[in-house]
Amino acid sequence: MIAPILKRNDRILGLNERNIEYLRRYNTHSAKLIADNKILTKRVLKKEAIPTTKIIKIVRSVNELENFDFTLLPKSFVLKPVNGVEGGGILVVYNTDKRGNFVTAQGRTYSPDALLTYMQDIMEGKYSHGYLPDHVLFEERVRPHNKFRPYTFKGTPDVRVIVFRRVPIMAMVRWPTLESEGKANFAQGAVGSGIDLATGITTHSIKGSKKGQFTQIEYVPNSRERYSGFKIPYWDRILTYAVRASVAAKLGFCAIDFLIDRDLGPLIVEMNARPGLSIQLANNDGMKWRLEHVKDLRIKSEAHAIRLGKDLFGGEVQEEIEAIAGKKLISVIQPITLFSKTGKKSVTVKAKIDTGADYSSMDTQLARELGFADAINSFAKFNVPETMQSEPEVKIWSDRLHEELVEKNEDIVNTHKIGNSNGHSFRIAVMVEAKIDEKSLTMEVNIKDRSQLKFPMIVGRRDLKDFLVDPTLSV
Repeated sequence: MIAPILKRNDRILGLNERNIEYLRRYNTHSAKLIADNKILTKRVLKKEAIPTTKIIKIVRSVNELENFDFTLLPKSFVLKPVNGVEGGGILVVYNTDKRGNFVTAQGRTYSPDALLTYMQDIMEGKYSHGYLPDHVLFEERVRPHNKFRPYTFKGTPDVRVIVFRRVPIMAMVRWPTLESEGKANFAQGAVGSGIDLATGITTHSIKGSKKGQFTQIEYVPNSRERYSGFKIPYWDRILTYAVRASVAAKLGFCAIDFLIDRDLGPLIVEMNARPGLSIQLANNDGMKWRLEHVKDLRIKSEAHAIRLGKDLFGGEVQEEIEAIAGKKLISVIQPITLFSKTGKKSVTVKAKIDTGADYSSMDTQLARELGFADAINSFAKFNVPETMQSEPEVKIWSDRLHEELVEKNEDIVNTHKIGNSNGHSFRIAVMVEAKIDEKSLTMEVNIKDRSQLKFPMIVGRRDLKDFLVDPTLSV
């Protein structure tokens, strides 16, 4: 399952080696008990002031179950087994309907009686370690960070960090999908993206399936968004909490799972004393060599552990992303070389990369330097209104500019209609040969007076198809 995707089999950590070399040697029985029990986990985290999801209610006995008062629950909550395995038994309730039924992320409804039956299954051990009797845990539902919205279906993505001897060695984010019914669960069809430890930026991505198979994936389903190149919010805080949690629970080798709340930031939702191995697929790299690197290191402090993780297993994100996605990684403020109309002259300026803009735009004076003065002067003669509020007026000007300007001036390839709060305006567009980080491209650029703006040019998303933007890069 792992070998066919990863290129270096000698770097892969297998199940037997994980169990014998790492779980037995680095995780004590008492540490495993803490990780396996979500209530103990929260108790340990709370003692160390490490943020975690809040408990609403715990049901420990049949008597408590039979006398459970559903009216005391909030409209939104998470229901799970205290000793659950691999996300089994977790039910996310988003609301209640007019009849008092509980509505899940998938739109399914549970009556109080149906939810009571579900809770009974949990207590009988249906989803727990060794199928042993269990308790029911109600938690507050995390409200996902707004940045996750374009990448996920209904549910909340979770971020997993693998920690070994206090050092973060690997990480990934799991994205809920339509197929996984809003759950961040590989076995149900969720997507996982590896995370570069140095920067918190996603790299390689895989999609799980109910058959236990994995396939590589680049785009968010039914979207033009790429999973790679996403900056995980609060990344340094996540690494810090992961290291502290492993120390608090005395786990030498573990996975720390986070949910990121839009207001509260990262919250630890679970600790896992038996980390799964599919994270290697998400990172397109094996875990074995990373563990071996850390085995004999002297870890001086929490800050030292995090620094080691970043230095040893991160920092190559640019090369990794470029190799995986076939795209260059660029900064938000990026030098760009523009060539004149004749190709005999070039000008290099700092441009702002603006993924919110459709087309690229450059300053009028810069366009004149590149040989487009005649095009600018021709457009000026039309005295096009700065703002147009009626659609008929916009249509008239659009047709006129196309017929009398675009078709008669070889330098003007198009006109761009620009909308703002006051209405619409038009700009002329010209074709410009350019180069970004040695990558050549032909750009359709509109012209605007940017003399009062900080940057003489912005690069819009139509010219960014061969690039990924990393806001942490500097030039």
